[in-house]
Amino acid sequence: MHIVLRMSLMLRTLCVGAFLALSATAIAAQESASPQRTQWDALADRAADVLEDDDASAEMLSRMRDRLAAQRTEALERAERGSVRAQSLSAQIEALGPRPEDVPQPGPVAERREQLETALAEANAPVLDARAAYQRADLLIARIDGRLREQEAARLIERMPSPLVPSAWASLADDLGARQPAEGEPSELVEDLPTLAAWSTGLMIFAMAVGLIFVAEPLVTAVLVRARQRSLSRSRRRAIAAVTLVLRLLIPGLGLVLIFVAPAALVIEFPGHSALVGAIAAAAFGLAAAHVLGHVLFAPKRSALRVFDLDDAMARRGYGLSLLLGLFLAVDALIGGLEQEIAFSPASQSVLALIVVMLGAFPVFRLGTFLRRLGAAARDGTEVVDDLRRLFERFVQVAAILAVLAALVGYVNLARYALEPTVLTIGLVALVLFLRALLVGVLVDGLGQTTSDEEEAAVLIPVVVSVLLSFAALPVLAVIWGASRRDLSEAWRVVTAGVRVGDATLSLTSVAVLVAVFFVGLLATRFIQRFLGQSILRRSRLDRGVRSSIITGIGYVGITLAALVALSTAGISLASLAVVFGALSVGIGFGLQTVVANFVSGLILLIERPVKEGDWIEVSGHSGYVRKIAVRSTRIETFDRFDVIVPNSDLIAGVVKNMTLTSKEGRLILPVGVAYGSDVALVREILLAAADRRPEVLSMPAPVVLFADLGDSRLEFELRCYLRDVDNLLTARSELLFDIYSRLTEAGIDIPVPQRNLTLVGLDEIGEAIKGLARHG
Repeated sequence: MHIVLRMSLMLRTLCVGAFLALSATAIAAQESASPQRTQWDALADRAADVLEDDDASAEMLSRMRDRLAAQRTEALERAERGSVRAQSLSAQIEALGPRPEDVPQPGPVAERREQLETALAEANAPVLDARAAYQRADLLIARIDGRLREQEAARLIERMPSPLVPSAWASLADDLGARQPAEGEPSELVEDLPTLAAWSTGLMIFAMAVGLIFVAEPLVTAVLVRARQRSLSRSRRRAIAAVTLVLRLLIPGLGLVLIFVAPAALVIEFPGHSALVGAIAAAAFGLAAAHVLGHVLFAPKRSALRVFDLDDAMARRGYGLSLLLGLFLAVDALIGGLEQEIAFSPASQSVLALIVVMLGAFPVFRLGTFLRRLGAAARDGTEVVDDLRRLFERFVQVAAILAVLAALVGYVNLARYALEPTVLTIGLVALVLFLRALLVGVLVDGLGQTTSDEEEAAVLIPVVVSVLLSFAALPVLAVIWGASRRDLSEAWRVVTAGVRVGDATLSLTSVAVLVAVFFVGLLATRFIQRFLGQSILRRSRLDRGVRSSIITGIGYVGITLAALVALSTAGISLASLAVVFGALSVGIGFGLQTVVANFVSGLILLIERPVKEGDWIEVSGHSGYVRKIAVRSTRIETFDRFDVIVPNSDLIAGVVKNMTLTSKEGRLILPVGVAYGSDVALVREILLAAADRRPEVLSMPAPVVLFADLGDSRLEFELRCYLRDVDNLLTARSELLFDIYSRLTEAGIDIPVPQRNLTLVGLDEIGEAIKGLARHG
């Protein structure tokens, strides 16, 4: 009894100890993950409090959003990375095999599986916490973005006093007068101005920028244009033209960068008025950028360098509009800097906004008229390009009118929002047009257009360049129309995160990798095909059809391997694709069975080669030479120089007569008829002599003459001989007929025409009837 009690006490002690040990492990795991989870929860709680505060400013919401975005990224990385211990436990569970449903597992295996699953649940706890934190942060970020958009919309539709009211102009005068110092008192701005020595660095950088834009670029362009005119080599002229295009953008672009760098030295010495210094820099940049874009697009003094085909008057008008748009940006930047330096009243802001809007609306509206005249002068574009140009014309003119009307009624922020992005969009479009002309010119000139394939590529170059530049300009366009850094980062996150398709995630990165790897594989395949065709197979003794089949087969194999490698590199499981293809095979079997049959037949043609390129065949009532065996069909060139497209399945399943499959030799059967009573031995001798005189007729097998038949009006013979090249069948037949007819005529042997005897029955009765009619008539 005591032994039993003692053993029971020991067992209870062990159980309690094991329970305490497991509890301590769980508590330790929770405590190790607790600080991270606590930090995430605390930030999410603060963000929720900020969202519940109706008076939260946009700046506060933006800061909270940035912190939540950083937390969301951290939580996502933690969730995707997972736990090494959890991955190890999952591997051990998989090693045990699937859990049986009907048959119970052995005790040790079931006990081991239960232990591993319990440990796996504990190891996955931090990952689950990270996923929950990610979802909560993502929800809060979406709510903050909504609040920010609401505040921005409220700011845009905020109405201020109309600038048409005289008191608004008086308010502006009062605000400006309040900044004037009293007599004898120095201005605060003047007091803060640094000495001339402090301005030296900034002024020197600014002078370098002006020199690059207004002196260096025209000088370099003039030198390169003269060098191109003097050059006699076509390739050298192309190279100089490409360098000219690049330097016309590169040199002024460096100057524009220096204009932005110059104020940095001034702000260091002038920290109290950094907004005003930045406004001056922005004004200088706007004027310089307008000059650069107008100069490179319209080139008012050099017609050969213009992107558009314009006369001098239109070019000067376009350049003038560019400068007016740059002046608008400069004045807008300066007034924006003053608004940060001086606390203008709402009425004063309305008056300033009206001045700015009127200054920008005029060139914007005139630009629409200019684009209309430009489209009327150049009618070489496609219908799509013309439609886009007309849409852009109406857009800029409507934006100018709406901006003026909104400024007149007091919607100042809306007026600026309608006009400023429109002008910047015009500048972006101008930059894209010049970059398109630059890249297309360089690529087309570098290509040289020496072959038909390269000519087709040259036609596609403008389209490809336009599409790529349009996609590259989309983020800039979004920023111009009010998208913030957080909006772009959110869009980029969505694009890069991608969408889940089965076991794979399709994102921008994976798609780019897929396209790049496939493109490299395609280039490698084309290089191998060209190398084999021009260097190895051309020197071999294989005929042209075999060489073409080998090159086509390598192309199919290379494209298939490139696609498989690209899919694997992009992280797309081929097993999942096999499931998709298996599901599509049913639809392919019913809807695309003809296409699939032709494709498989094309592969059989390339492998078995019953028909190859260059063969003379007869199929489906058409006779001609095989010019190309493609994936779906085969192109046959008839003797009338017509192209007949025959499905590959007809060549495999139908009856095909191939005159040149094994050799070029072929038999010619020439029927000849002579009159009855002719010397048949002489006829035989003349026919054989004619065959012996033709070089294209083989001597072995020897030509033979057969007495074919006793016809209705003639004796029928056949000259049968073999030709070296069956392609010359018609020519050899014609020459033999010329020779035979001449020899038969010289020998006095006639070639009769068919004769027919006509017998009239009852002719006497008809004559008597006619006589009777005459007597009674």
